[in-house]
Amino acid sequence: MKTYSIEDLLVGQTYHPRSLARRFQGGEITYATKRENLWLDGYEAYSIRYRVGQSIKQNWATIAVRLPD
Repeated sequence: MKTYSIEDLLVGQTYHPRSLARRFQGGEITYATKRENLWLDGYEAYSIRYRVGQSIKQNWATIAVRLPD
């Protein structure tokens, strides 16, 4: 049985920003890495790079992934 990391599972998913300023600037996640410098209770922080829409422009964002109980 193959095991997957959270980074592997994030790549290829669609990112939808929640802020109004970036509302329509989401896209496909192309890279993800865990951030050790942020501590969130019950979550892990990941830095992601995503391609905006169908353009070649790429942006960075930080997301939180809930840990299993």
